[in-house]
Parts: sequence; C-alpha cells; structure tokens
Amino acid sequence: MQDINSISYKTNTWFFFSLLYLVVDYGRPQDILPIAVLRPAMVVILVLLYYLVTNNGISRSNSKQTKLIWYFVILTAMYIPFAVNNYWALQTTRNMLTYMPFILSTIILVNSVKRLKKIITVYIALMIYIALYSISHDGMGSGNYFLDENDVALYLNIWLPFCFLFFIYEKGKYAKLFYAIGLIVGLAAIVISFSRGGFVGLLGVAAVIWYYSPKKLLSLLIILIAGSLIYILAGEKYINEMSTVTDTNEGTAQTRIKSWESAWDMFIDNPLGVGGNNFQTRFPDYQSDRFERGMAGRVAHSLWFTLIPELGIFGILIYFSLLYYNFRDIFYLKNIKINDKPDLHYLHILSIALIAALAGFFASASFLSVLYYPHYWYLTALIIATKNISHLYMNQKTHIASTNSFTGQQ
Repeated sequence: MQDINSISYKTNTWFFFSLLYLVVDYGRPQDILPIAVLRPAMVVILVLLYYLVTNNGISRSNSKQTKLIWYFVILTAMYIPFAVNNYWALQTTRNMLTYMPFILSTIILVNSVKRLKKIITVYIALMIYIALYSISHDGMGSGNYFLDENDVALYLNIWLPFCFLFFIYEKGKYAKLFYAIGLIVGLAAIVISFSRGGFVGLLGVAAVIWYYSPKKLLSLLIILIAGSLIYILAGEKYINEMSTVTDTNEGTAQTRIKSWESAWDMFIDNPLGVGGNNFQTRFPDYQSDRFERGMAGRVAHSLWFTLIPELGIFGILIYFSLLYYNFRDIFYLKNIKINDKPDLHYLHILSIALIAALAGFFASASFLSVLYYPHYWYLTALIIATKNISHLYMNQKTHIASTNSFTGQQ
C-alpha cells in the first residue's frame, strides 16, 4: 500500500501551481513588480482549471462542505437578475467562482501530512510577509483583501495560532525560529494596526489556545509574556484605544450598531435577501433617522449583518450548515487517539490551531464586512483536506493491522 506521506509525481506540478496561486492571491507580487500586465492570478487560475477538468476534479473533491460552498455560490448567482445593483451581485458571484479552482485543488492535492505541512508553511511565510509589509506601511496592507489595518489584523489572527502552537510542538531549531518570527511580527503588526476588532480577535485566539492546549502552563506563560511585551512596547495610546472596545455609546461602535439595526430592518423586509454586495446600495432606504445624512455605499461592518440581509434565510442556512460541518470535522481531528504517532500528534495540534483560527476570524469578522473574502473558504478547504488525510492514515493502519492478523505477523 502506498505510504500516505508520498507525493505522486503526476500531481507535483498541479500542487506547485496551487501554492503559486496563494502567493499571487495573498502575497500579490504583481503590486510591487512590473508583472501586473501578465495577469498572473488569472493565468494561475486557468492552469488550476485545466488540471481540474483533465483530472475529474469536481467529483474527486466532493464532500458535504464542498456541496455547501457550491450552494452558496449558486445562491449568489440567483440574485443577479433581481438585485437593485446587478453589477455588484454579478461581481460577488464572479469573485466566489475565482476561489473555487484553488479550493477544489487543495481538497484533492493536500492528501498527505507532508503536503499539509508544505501548504501551511507557505501560508505562514505569506503571513510573515504581509505582517512585515503592514509594519512598514503604518499598519496598512497592499490592497485587495488587505485594504486597511482592520483587514490585516483579521488575517493575522487566523495564522497566529498556527505559529504559537507549532512553535511549542516542533522540535527542530529552524522550525521553532520560523514560527517564533511569525508570532513576533504578527503580534507587532496587530499592535501597529490599532485595530480594535483585531484586538478582540487576538483575545479570542489566546483564550482558545490556552483552553485546548495540551501544555497549558507553557501556553499561559507565553501568552503572559506576549501580553506583557504588548503592554510595555505598545504605549499608553494603544492601551487607551483598546480600552474603548466595550464603549458602544459613541464613535464607530455606535455607528456600527446603527448599521446593524438597519441591516436587520432590511432583512425583515427582504427575508430572502437583497443580493450580494447590495447592502450598500439599499442602505439609504433603511438608514431612517439613525443617520443625519444619506449613506449610500456604506457597508454593514459585520460578516453576520452582511450575510443576513444580503443572502437571507437560505444564505443563513447554508453558511451555518457549513460552519457546523467544519467544527464537526475539527473536533473529530482533535479527538483522534495519538498513540505516540508523530503524524497523528501533528493533526491533533493542527485541530487546535484551526479552532483558534476560526475563533480569531469570527471575533474580528463580527466587525468587518468580510463575508466574501477568501479566508474562511480557504480554511474550509484545509479542514476538508485534513479530515481526508486522517481517514487515509487510519485506513492504512487498519489495513496493516488486518494484514498482520491474517499472516500471523506481530
């Protein structure tokens, strides 16, 4: 039986282009190098599509979550002819469709612990780059999914728990150094961002890591050290700014709450939804006397209050079903018996990182309109692939045990 850590030669190039897609999608070298005219993202997407079509990729990547993602995409498409702003509804579907080649490729190609480690290494390397870019640009990102400091902080909260837990888990000094760099620059970038949503997400990440960590004392010690460094180095201005996170009676917090009230009113009037990215188009109809002037173009500033009015009842059912199956798979991984097997231990640690990543994402996303950003959809693909790897590993062990029993080997 083939070793689950082996990599098929036939898919090496496909896997390479999947990693390259991450680089051009998140790292965006086309923003700083004279290659934008080549449309590198579109080229890589077309290559991934070629491999998917020629390798029966749609059926090979089938799972409950995959079906739900397709339902979500189809739902956004159904609004196009009915939305007030057809263009933005069309763009929403288009953007979701561009994610699919990478999502499906991840599910198919990340089929071993070795490949899982490779793709996570690329993700963290990109996080380090994005954090360093943000630090050197006063907390701002390069654009696209990193339009401002809040977007950057949300993204960093997704990958910081991987850095934290693998820093503890890994034994090699170079691996520890790599994860330590990720942890330090990630925290520094969140502080520089002055994002209160990022701070809330960071608290969620820390709480989940400590609660589920197999080394609670060590995790608590590192969290306390990190918190102390933030307190010492960030300065009084940062501390004062973060202390206002619970103040909902003035400033941006009060404005967000008013927007959420308008979003709820929009949903009540349109329980089936108004269409992708149409909240900002319909907002003037529902701002009432909460705002002193016309606010066309204002977004909901919350993943949840984007989902509810834009995609309505069916969107809510699809999204929360996807969330349920993702957490079901993660806790399946977390409860695998390790039995002193390094690969199973890795999957166990990874499951804790995934819980913390989702906690950080949703805590920050509750204050940002990031429903159609790729982060959650890419994480879903990683969760599916990891669950599939665990099945391959367990099936291989079962096969070996059955063979040994039949032959009388011990």
